[in-house]
Amino acid sequence: MNDLIVPKLRSDIVFEEIEIGQEGKQIVLIDPKGYAEAPAYIPSPLFPIIKMLDGKSTIFELAESVSKAIGFGFDLSQYLNIFRQLDEFCLLETPRFYWKKFDFEYYLQSPIRNPSCAASSYPAESLELVLFLNKLLKCEDAKKYKQNAKAIIVPHIDFRVGREANSTYSTAYNAIKNTDADLFVIFGTAHFGNSDLFMLTKKGFRTPLGIVESDTELIDFMQKDSALRLTIDDLAHRNEHSIELQTVILKHLFGKKEFKILPVLCGSFHNFILKNSLPKSDEMFNKFISKLNESIAALNRKAVFIASADFAHIGRKFGNSFDAETMLDTVKNEDMELIEHLSNCNPDAFFESISKAKDQRSICGISSIYSMLYAAQPTKAEFLKYEQWNELATKSAVTFASLSFFE
Repeated sequence: MNDLIVPKLRSDIVFEEIEIGQEGKQIVLIDPKGYAEAPAYIPSPLFPIIKMLDGKSTIFELAESVSKAIGFGFDLSQYLNIFRQLDEFCLLETPRFYWKKFDFEYYLQSPIRNPSCAASSYPAESLELVLFLNKLLKCEDAKKYKQNAKAIIVPHIDFRVGREANSTYSTAYNAIKNTDADLFVIFGTAHFGNSDLFMLTKKGFRTPLGIVESDTELIDFMQKDSALRLTIDDLAHRNEHSIELQTVILKHLFGKKEFKILPVLCGSFHNFILKNSLPKSDEMFNKFISKLNESIAALNRKAVFIASADFAHIGRKFGNSFDAETMLDTVKNEDMELIEHLSNCNPDAFFESISKAKDQRSICGISSIYSMLYAAQPTKAEFLKYEQWNELATKSAVTFASLSFFE
């Protein structure tokens, strides 16, 4: 084992030191190419190990050098564990990284985005999926709500949650099931990448029921505006479920008619919360929303707007020091305050309420809901359903709701 050469750290990895609560100073290893699905963190005192990964040293030599640099050493198995984790993040020049690189390049050249949730969140076989979605979208309550909505808020919670998912998805999609729209503008929450406020892709979305095409003509039209910084980020879309889940339902409901989607992943609005400013005050936010609506009108699209968004994420799984079950009633009251703002078609009040609380409940739908409402500009709304998914095994919970909006 002592003769084992440790692989070289990739030369394009970026380092940043941050402070994380009781854990103290940490070095974040950021992969600008996106091969790593998330940043890797290591304690600052261990940074010398990373700097010595030149691809020429044995594990024994590294251990000896690190011991001299920081004044103490570790068992070799601990070093191996560090290197194994770096390899799993694709940060080392190993076969794992080169395979991931090849896989990424193949994906980027393809005009199609393959599903990432098929056979997990929903069936991968077409007939089984049709039966599954028929059950998901069957809800007698849905019939009592208005139809022909201009926009909806719908969750991106896992379909397999059951009754809670059934009631929220079904009521939202009932509101648009008779639409004659030929374009669905989907504002999804970006869970894995934040290269910009808005990230688009021209790729078609493959589903077990067929391909859902992105409106490339609309994207090209928007790109002609030199004043608009339009970001095409295919990698941000690759493993993101917030838009994928909606495409599966749209293909199920409207597969017999011609329609396209505009897949828009919304980046974090955390900076606006830190600055205590509204997103609408940002020049690029306004340019994107204005150009989007201008382009839809210029190309004579009939659009329905969708915000794919969940609400609060609380409990042990999400880094809280409490069990979610003890806070469910409190969270419901706070969520209903947000829903009241949305029912009044007031995205600014919605954002300000979350910002005032410093987003302590980790509401992942802030950017997608706010952006959708500014794009759709509804004047009336109908609150449909509110649900909570209490995951007892992890002592955590996610809340979500459905609403419809009208001109």
